[in-house]
Amino acid sequence: MKFRLPILAAVLLSSLAASAQEQTFAAAQTAYDAGRYAEASLLYEELLSNGIANVEVQYNLANSYFKNGNLPLAVWHYRKAAYAAPRDPDIQANLHFALNAAGAAEPVPGIIEKSFAALSQNEWIMVAIGAYVAFTLLLVLGLLIRPARSTLAKLSLLPAALILVAAGGWWQGRQLQSNPEWVVVKSGATALFGPVEGGTAHYKVPLAALVRQRGIDSKGWVEIEYDGKSGWLKEDYIQRISP
Repeated sequence: MKFRLPILAAVLLSSLAASAQEQTFAAAQTAYDAGRYAEASLLYEELLSNGIANVEVQYNLANSYFKNGNLPLAVWHYRKAAYAAPRDPDIQANLHFALNAAGAAEPVPGIIEKSFAALSQNEWIMVAIGAYVAFTLLLVLGLLIRPARSTLAKLSLLPAALILVAAGGWWQGRQLQSNPEWVVVKSGATALFGPVEGGTAHYKVPLAALVRQRGIDSKGWVEIEYDGKSGWLKEDYIQRISP
């Protein structure tokens, strides 16, 4: 009996936590539907702080911030949701709408980057695992069934190719982590030609714009790329997004 009590207690606590999270989600939805967007934002943020960081919460939180006029955080959470669900048309449409409302240019990825962005990093990992299992199975069958060895060897080229493509998708995800995107969260952002206080201004970056990191300076400067132009911006003006 003494071994079962801790298990029962853990199950009960888990059930109570799930129930509380469901109530918080329902309360957030109710607040949003009633037009209380600031309250809805706080409730969705509470879910995130409790580890409920799924796509639906991120998307609804972005909508709440957008309705409340907070474009930087709306763009931040739309983009965060898009990392996990890159083919969701509603997320992409609302992100496009929020950037337009901010007067910010949309990122234009290259063909290779755009192709790999069709799947999330978790999906690429699942593709790699599935392809590896299929490749291994075909090799084993080739060892056991000699007459079919040639055919099985040819069939194994497909999962082998998928493994290589998935590796490319994973590499692209790693590139996004080493050169992440940031959102401009403070007005008056001006990219400079160099990471020097009082340096020559290069171009202005709108509030809520998405920028891509190209370099970083130890003194709090980030080299960004925005609308095809590079420049240096103080880290105080931007908030990093991680996939």
